[in-house]
Amino acid sequence: MPTDLVSAIVAGSIVTYLMYKNINKISKKLDASSKSSFETYAAFSAKIQERIRKIKKDIDDDLSSDNPKYFLHDSSNQKVVVKELTNLIRELAFYETVLAKQKSAKEIEDGLFKILSKLDEIIRRDFKDGENLADELREDFHKEYLKITTA
Repeated sequence: MPTDLVSAIVAGSIVTYLMYKNINKISKKLDASSKSSFETYAAFSAKIQERIRKIKKDIDDDLSSDNPKYFLHDSSNQKVVVKELTNLIRELAFYETVLAKQKSAKEIEDGLFKILSKLDEIIRRDFKDGENLADELREDFHKEYLKITTA
């Protein structure tokens, strides 16, 4: 009977050790994938910020743009639109920080979607030929995202 007990303890210990090793492997893989997804979102956020800065440069009287593509409607308030774009840039900056790592991929995607939706709304509402510009911008962001995720 004591040898059965020793055999059971040894077998139990081996099984426990193997489970421990497998759990560690899975945890390391999850950590690696969450790091890569964070880097993907951070890179995408940087691309969005870059584009918003170009748009802002086109319409801001304090900045000069060589070949502006974006023009406000005469009825649009330049200061208000510049402030809205600046706020979007600030929101996007969060996704490049370590704090964003604490959020799930779903939370980050939801946040980026809200920001892109606001940008789309601003472009459609305040810019000449806003519908076409917003569609083009959406296409460009889709291409950028695919470049980042497949790189």
